[in-house]
Amino acid sequence: MPLYFTQLSTLDLGQRESNTINMDNKCAVIMCVLLLSTPLIQGFAIACGKRCLCNKLSKQVNVMALAQLEVYPRSSLCENTEYIVTLKSTGATKCVSPHLKEIKVLLSGKNRFLKHIPVIRHP
Repeated sequence: MPLYFTQLSTLDLGQRESNTINMDNKCAVIMCVLLLSTPLIQGFAIACGKRCLCNKLSKQVNVMALAQLEVYPRSSLCENTEYIVTLKSTGATKCVSPHLKEIKVLLSGKNRFLKHIPVIRHP
């Protein structure tokens, strides 16, 4: 009887080894396919044009009606520095031109009457 069990166990080991070899080959093939396909996936760029927040700039602004000023610097998504103001009364946002005198005064911080308006600079 002991001889029979040893022969059976050696047959099982041979089948197990072939199964693990097949599984190892399958895993290796799957890993190769995944590794070779990643550069293709990353290489596709979707061209959607500029993704700026501001499409239209306002050329006038009432400084006393402002709640805050947000400054978005140039980035890979938008090549312009954008200035967005929030109005006190409605909470609406409005894009303004960076060349406005009022915006330059707000950014400099020299006017003591306008120091209550926070200027938020986004990274």
